[in-house]
Amino acid sequence: MEPVKALLLGAGGRGTFVYAQYAKIHPGELRIAAVAEPDELKRRRIQEEHKIPGSAAFAGWEEAFKALPPEIEAVIIATQDRMHTGPLLAAIERNLHILCEKPVAPTVEECRSIEQAAAGFNKVFMTGYVLKYTPFFSKIKELLDEGAIGKLIGIDHIENVGHVHMAHSFVRGNWRNLAESSPMILAKSCHDMDILAWLAGAQAESLASYGDLNYFMAENAPAGAPARCLEGCPQETACPYSAAKIYLGKSTDWPVNIISTDLSLQARTAAIRTGPYGRCVFHCDNDVVDHQTVAIRFANGVTANFTMTGFSMEIHRNITLFGTNGELRGDMEEARLTLKQFAAPGNHAPGAGKGSERTFRLDRLLGGHGGGDINLTADFVHMVRGEGRGQGRAVVRDAFESHYMAFAAETSRLNKGRQELMQDWRPSSL
Repeated sequence: MEPVKALLLGAGGRGTFVYAQYAKIHPGELRIAAVAEPDELKRRRIQEEHKIPGSAAFAGWEEAFKALPPEIEAVIIATQDRMHTGPLLAAIERNLHILCEKPVAPTVEECRSIEQAAAGFNKVFMTGYVLKYTPFFSKIKELLDEGAIGKLIGIDHIENVGHVHMAHSFVRGNWRNLAESSPMILAKSCHDMDILAWLAGAQAESLASYGDLNYFMAENAPAGAPARCLEGCPQETACPYSAAKIYLGKSTDWPVNIISTDLSLQARTAAIRTGPYGRCVFHCDNDVVDHQTVAIRFANGVTANFTMTGFSMEIHRNITLFGTNGELRGDMEEARLTLKQFAAPGNHAPGAGKGSERTFRLDRLLGGHGGGDINLTADFVHMVRGEGRGQGRAVVRDAFESHYMAFAAETSRLNKGRQELMQDWRPSSL
């Protein structure tokens, strides 16, 4: 097949290391034929790696849409959260296929306007809900649909953000501040809301949430901690969030490759001396939560408890599903599921009441999010090309429900756990 020719908006971490990387590995499926990125070094890197002419390289999305090369048939939006709405509406107007990073938009009003604009849109419109494309969650869905644990009653789901990821992205980084990004439950966990609704098999009926910024504040700074880590902090040896420890080691993989396009030790040192990633985690302008819980009741009676926490050693997700005939437990990063059935079907032998137990060792795929990044991008290509292999698990019409759940959860949190009815959040006109 001919590769899908796409305009890449945003050459940051996701744009460069997920979507553009996929195009490098699979040039027969996806070609980055144009790029829009305000950072000249990042823009030039994409230009060189994908042989994009200067006439198809732009500093901003408005400029790109004014001079869009005629061969462009799709747009991949990998800009910051608050930079999605304008390009999305322009892409819908131009009738381009769309793959947009999550969240689709940072406010409920913008989500409703995009949902309205896309109501009659006949092109592929997907969002970056990678979890549905992992072997881990795919297997859970398969077992549920087979009735392996009987009727689903409840779900416990924990997103362990990891203390380094918390510090990098949500204290020092791009998603630290509500005014510049969006609430943590939306920015980080909207696709967990999506997964819960997908597994529950129904829309949410009501929810309530608690959460706060507990730790990364000035009043918790160690004695003598300066504004920046390289300014002679007396607590550096004991501090797990030291910028020198995180960014100046031997590894130049994520999150180190985010702070500078030049990954030499000298350039990285300069970046943390002057840039946002060198700030003390107790002296930043962050205001998003570092721990939050959400309790959800779905329309079919299934209940779910979700926890997002920045206080974990590793980045991983744990889930337990409770059913009338068993339970299913799993750890996404370990790629392992354990199914415990109360009684093996049809087994009436002595001792059958002890039930049965099976462990599933799932494939560890390359790429981020347990293989979800690669599978999502591949599915977008197949959907655009109209191939039978396309699954369409992340079509945007399903994604809005998870966004409204996140907005409701944030409102509940701000109102000390007040119950929110989901019927009050969905657009009445759609």
